[in-house]
Amino acid sequence: MKLRNKVLTTILMLVLLFGVASCGTKTGEISYGNFTNVVTVTEATEGTDPSSYNDVLILLGIPTNNSNYDTVTGDGYLEWENADDEYIKLTLEDEQVTAKESENLYENIYATPIGAKGGAWNWIILQLGKFTFLASSLFGLLGSTHLYWLGLLIMTLLVRTIGWPIYAKTNDMTLKMQVAQPELNKVQEKYRNKQDQASQQRMQMETMEIYKKYKINVFGCLLPLLQMPIFIAMYQVVQRFPLTDLTTFTSDSSVVMNIQFLWTTLGNTDWLPNLPFAILVGVLMFLSQWLTQHRTKVSQKHNNTYQNPKQQQSQNTMKYMMYFMVIFMAYISLRNAGIAFYWIIGTSYQLFQSYLSYKNMHKKQEQLKRQF
Repeated sequence: MKLRNKVLTTILMLVLLFGVASCGTKTGEISYGNFTNVVTVTEATEGTDPSSYNDVLILLGIPTNNSNYDTVTGDGYLEWENADDEYIKLTLEDEQVTAKESENLYENIYATPIGAKGGAWNWIILQLGKFTFLASSLFGLLGSTHLYWLGLLIMTLLVRTIGWPIYAKTNDMTLKMQVAQPELNKVQEKYRNKQDQASQQRMQMETMEIYKKYKINVFGCLLPLLQMPIFIAMYQVVQRFPLTDLTTFTSDSSVVMNIQFLWTTLGNTDWLPNLPFAILVGVLMFLSQWLTQHRTKVSQKHNNTYQNPKQQQSQNTMKYMMYFMVIFMAYISLRNAGIAFYWIIGTSYQLFQSYLSYKNMHKKQEQLKRQF
């Protein structure tokens, strides 16, 4: 049973990891994938023909401008443009593509410079990028010196600090759950062999009474999700900042951003220089996850909390997923030094938060027990 659960978890994670990457781009629309699939005469090789007029219509859909194309001779050019200002121009001779060009067309959002796209979400990312730029010179104290690692450090610490109240609230709910767990287990044991609807309803009512007694909000587990939008935005900032022209953040065209850090640059995508960072990310992530699980076990032992087989199975599954996430994040860090640096700072800060929380955990638990 345990082996089967591990196999199923692995399959699920692999599907989530590679599923999106394996999804192809739809034809009949303007996209980077469809644009790259257009083959010019000079790109054609043995077994690969140049794209024809009909081919590009299938790939990109109906052109927004075909007034400069002669359908009789098959000569001229076609243009496509959409609401996002993505633009494609294809030149054809004798109904075969001889040249292609594009504007504002990028492989994916992570290859898109900050400020290249509009919308509320991209506006938030732009503001984070501007703050990172300002922080890179310590808000002007360093004069014309701009250090990307410094801006990223300050931005990461600020974001983590802003999220601290949510972390503290989540930790408070976890402590209440640990104190209430013995009573919750008694209720579950009481109705363990009673599957009728009336018994199940009574179990739910008694469980809710315990939640009410200990002031546990059943929606409290959703609190960490409040941090996710800003973390996702920060992830995009780190990925896209090195690709962005600094005139997006300042009117001074002479400004130069120093992205050098130790032996590499924080925009580097070569795996070998990133390897030490990736290893450090893996170590810190493993330490963070291991300490969380270890402290949970210590707390359960301190509170004499009994774990039923279902809870033990769930904990084992979480442990297995922990190993997967450590490997996954280390792998991503190999591909981007900036992301590795961001995670090293963020995880170190998280360890600091966890230390402060754990330091007073038993004291708070005793206070909660006396309170309730």
